[in-house]
Amino acid sequence: MNPLRSAIQWRALPIGGDAASSYALHIGEAGESGPLALITAGIHGDEGPWGAASIHRLLDETPREDLRGRLRIVPAANPNALAHEARCAPLDSLDLNRLFPGDAAGSHSERLAALITAEALADVDHLIDLHGGGSWCVNQFMHQAEGETRLSTSFGAPFVSRMPDHPGMLANCARSQGAQVTGTEIGGRGRREGEFIAQVTAGLRRALGRIGVLSSLPEEDAPPPAQLIEEMQVLRPLRGGILQPALGAEAVGTTVPRGTLLGELLHPATFATLERFEAPYPTTALLLLRPHLTALEAGAMTYVLGRAPDA
Repeated sequence: MNPLRSAIQWRALPIGGDAASSYALHIGEAGESGPLALITAGIHGDEGPWGAASIHRLLDETPREDLRGRLRIVPAANPNALAHEARCAPLDSLDLNRLFPGDAAGSHSERLAALITAEALADVDHLIDLHGGGSWCVNQFMHQAEGETRLSTSFGAPFVSRMPDHPGMLANCARSQGAQVTGTEIGGRGRREGEFIAQVTAGLRRALGRIGVLSSLPEEDAPPPAQLIEEMQVLRPLRGGILQPALGAEAVGTTVPRGTLLGELLHPATFATLERFEAPYPTTALLLLRPHLTALEAGAMTYVLGRAPDA
């Protein structure tokens, strides 16, 4: 098989600024005509290699002759943050996904946002923005933009939520230019990471087939429909301590009844219980959780939960 990887042409673009001179944005492209899809990963550096691994697995497992449209990829969208396994680049500690369309004369992350907008986002018809639990949590849901279903239902996630509307998001910038968008929140480090990468790879293949960038796949093999989550809640500790999880990574993407113990916050010295985290809804969807014993600071995102339709 001649893989799709053989069709990719790469560009390495300097981000700009003296402190950032050692970092470059790599953009890969294939195809000459037809609909253009952009796949991004690693906008948050602590979610970095898992999305990139899914993109590269797609390139290795897809025959080049399946290409029908145009594909553009940015597997490491925030190189400095990725190098430090941090959500934001330590050069300025700004959240890249709140800065689009960016500022070419601004700080490192503002320049990077402007570069992505000009060089990667230009003229795209579809955006698939890959996020995941990364180094500190696991998650299992999709963001669905208003009026969009083909992309967000391609990944086999059990739950979808409305696309958030934070100012400066890449997805909002793409939508303002007329692109159809979706975002994954699938993955995380641990024994399930190979499973998550395979899931995202399969979702990319199906999504690109549905929009005509790759040859289409049989719809009878499509994943089951996801449940729409209309109400969500984030649980954060009121003080610092040690999280003792009651649920492991295998629980993410499932539901539990109200009152189910999710984890406890323990005093770091005495291990006395400071707080209990419990499922708040009659049928609580586990969208994001921390599956490992870990130190938390006050206000750290610990669980993302949704109200699932009652059975």
